Amino acid sequence: MLSRFPRLKMLLPLLLVFFATLVVLRAGFYFWFLDDALDQSTDVLLKAFWIGVRFDLRVAVLMLLPLALISWLPRWLSLRGPFGYSLAITYMAIAVATVTLFYIADFAHYAYLDERLNASVLRFAEDGMDSVQMVWESYPVIWLLLLLFTVTAFFTWLVRSHVDRFRAIHVDANWLLHLGVGVVVVPLFVFAVMGKVGTTIPLRWSDAFFSGNPQVSAIGLNPVVFFFDTLQNQTREYDEERLAQNYQVVAEYLGVDKPDATTFSFSRHIEARDMVTRPPNVVFIHLESLGANRSSLFGNPLNATPNIDRAAREGLLFSNFMVPSSGTARTIFGLITGIPDVTWGGSTATRNPLIANQYTLVNAFSGYDKLYFVGGSAGWANVKGLLESSIDGLELWEEGDFDAPNVDVWGISDWSLFKAAHARLQSLPQDKPFVAFIQLAGNHRPFTIPDEDSGFEVEAVADAVVQEHGFLAADQYNAVRLMDYNIGYYFNELVANSHHRDNTIFVMYGDHNDRSLASSHMGYSEKLYLDKHHVPLIIHAPGLLKEPGVIDRPASLVDVLPTALGLAGLPYENRTMGRDLLNTNSPSYALTFGGDRTNRPTIGLLGEKYWMGMYYDGEDAALHPLDNPSLENRLGGDDAPEFAEYESLLSGMYEASRYMMHHNRKDAQ
Repeated sequence: MLSRFPRLKMLLPLLLVFFATLVVLRAGFYFWFLDDALDQSTDVLLKAFWIGVRFDLRVAVLMLLPLALISWLPRWLSLRGPFGYSLAITYMAIAVATVTLFYIADFAHYAYLDERLNASVLRFAEDGMDSVQMVWESYPVIWLLLLLFTVTAFFTWLVRSHVDRFRAIHVDANWLLHLGVGVVVVPLFVFAVMGKVGTTIPLRWSDAFFSGNPQVSAIGLNPVVFFFDTLQNQTREYDEERLAQNYQVVAEYLGVDKPDATTFSFSRHIEARDMVTRPPNVVFIHLESLGANRSSLFGNPLNATPNIDRAAREGLLFSNFMVPSSGTARTIFGLITGIPDVTWGGSTATRNPLIANQYTLVNAFSGYDKLYFVGGSAGWANVKGLLESSIDGLELWEEGDFDAPNVDVWGISDWSLFKAAHARLQSLPQDKPFVAFIQLAGNHRPFTIPDEDSGFEVEAVADAVVQEHGFLAADQYNAVRLMDYNIGYYFNELVANSHHRDNTIFVMYGDHNDRSLASSHMGYSEKLYLDKHHVPLIIHAPGLLKEPGVIDRPASLVDVLPTALGLAGLPYENRTMGRDLLNTNSPSYALTFGGDRTNRPTIGLLGEKYWMGMYYDGEDAALHPLDNPSLENRLGGDDAPEFAEYESLLSGMYEASRYMMHHNRKDAQ
């Protein structure tokens, strides 16, 4: 049968051999490094191995893809022509040698550092001769080179033999049979490359981090894929000299227990507070793309958010709350880790597997059930890797775990997500508190209004009307209204009838603002182009807060978890950039990171009187008064005595954030 399909007869055996070889190497890696050291259940090991096997299949398929394409080229360019034949054999020899070299380096790297091969290995090139000497003295280089040449020669011979058989066959199936084979092969090819079915999110490194155990993750990683994943997500290292110069200012601001400018300690221990009779539940609600300018709380006359506004009036509203950097994944990283995501370029910290294992104050909710609900795939931006690597005992709900259907690319509707999350929280034992995260996504393009029985009605309004007050168009306005409607449904219909309504702290925060038109109701944040950072933070706890109020002091995303722990009365060690906003008497500040994040980012510091902006390297620093905000209204060191204080704290906070991203692992002491 295969003789009628010479390409398939050539490629299929090669694919099986390459794939089987990679699987054997995976098994060999486990038995060589981890068999005796890893105490995990069979289910966990099999899950990790199955993830890794799918990565292996992807590598094997992509290795052979150019050979398959060359076989379809016309005439002398094809495998049957001299040029195509030479090109194919040369390519396959290089590909085999490259992959073999990756695996040799991977085994050596793990033996040396207990880490799968990743882009950080390139740092050894900075000390080229020393690194070469270290490799020569540490490893049997001659034998490894011999192994490289032997493996390359064998597989090149194997490929050549199959290609020669293909060239000898001049009978080919007709187009109809090829079409039939294509119907089978194309879906299998898509699965091999994607590694998953039923989702648009491919298999990613974060899937291998499901257990939080780095050794289990190592079983699921492929060195070739992992190297290029980490190569794309390298972050710039901190400036050690600049951090040392400004460390003391940052340490004083954070209240570090034992400041040390040589070890860069940021640890401080917070004692328990006798504020509650029993540990309260805490629910964090992630308000997708809700900027401050969308709400009447900040003067918008359209009244798109009546339910959110009411929760704020009944609780605490932080009117000058900032997210450090615009973007959902950046906000999730900042919330969970307490570190501003100051990653350069279009990437995010969540996409960097080398910093997925982070210290998080979520684990300070000791004795709590921990749950995270997202209506779409948690693999988006590799958020899943951060969550499962950092949070102990996390119960993660994502796309595929719900009974409700997906309504768009972002998964199920917010209405369905609230129902599913509430049902799960209601089913938990009442004698044990919980901390839960509910990540909404409906207020995001394509601004889908789901066809469901929620009772929401779209408001017919002209684009020109909403554009006068910052909205881009009516669809964006109605998406904000829908999110607010679902918030009202959650509080008024679900929470109001729950057993946890009077003992739960609800923390609602905008994750960032999206594109807006100019408005007349916003103040400094719009005039200083901070509107993407300026979002609402609301703490709603009817049974726990003594009295509502508006807190005008600057606040940052990184302060959210310490503040929630303070309200819960729990003790904790804080190694993050955040502070408890309700138990801090000293002035507060909020870091911003934006501008041209690819080439020359702008960093900023919001205080009670000024916002300071400057380039990441300290150039072009200026204070901008908040009572007369304008980028043209610039104050220098001779104009304001606060200039030096702002400049030192801003430089220190930026460098401390860069330092912490790489030096604040969960398992670090």
